[in-house]
Amino acid sequence: MNPHSSFRRYPTIRGRTRRLVLGMAAIVAMVLGMAGTGAVAAADTVIDTILVGNNPFGVAITLDGSFVYVVNTDDGTVSVIDTGTNMVVDTVMVGSFPEGVAITPDGTRAYVVNTDDGTVSVIDTGTNTVADTVPAGNGPVGAAITPDGSRVYVTNLVDGTVSVIAIEKCLGSLCIDFGSLTGSGSGSGSVFS
Repeated sequence: MNPHSSFRRYPTIRGRTRRLVLGMAAIVAMVLGMAGTGAVAAADTVIDTILVGNNPFGVAITLDGSFVYVVNTDDGTVSVIDTGTNMVVDTVMVGSFPEGVAITPDGTRAYVVNTDDGTVSVIDTGTNTVADTVPAGNGPVGAAITPDGSRVYVTNLVDGTVSVIAIEKCLGSLCIDFGSLTGSGSGSGSVFS
């Protein structure tokens, strides 16, 4: 394939093409105005354009609306946007070909699925650094977090599975592990305690 092509082809899996994504030399994230967000912005119009990494794909916003996390598949990075200024304030290196991202309800962690690595990068949003890397199934593409923030569910496209990751809760110096049926937990509440 010509690396300068404006299209990126995805492999055929189980007789279906995964997807076709437009690729551009300069990639941007667009911010849409919404009704009631201010007198200056008209409803449902682009009010700003933010330069991020190459081939942005997944996006998640912290519950308080202060930060946006955008995964850039071709760079293996996550751009962190401050919604107050609409500027990229940090770039975090993650695994190979990240596609999905989910943020815990308390906003302390972002879970990024790395499709080519079969892993999930756990970003500490306080420092915007990778705090952990968790193995998932084959070809993870999406993630969702339970409303209580105790579990991450990761869809694995290639092997047709869902990985369930237990989220550790820390209160000061006391950590409570909610446990996991895969054996990751040993603290209070773990199935192995």
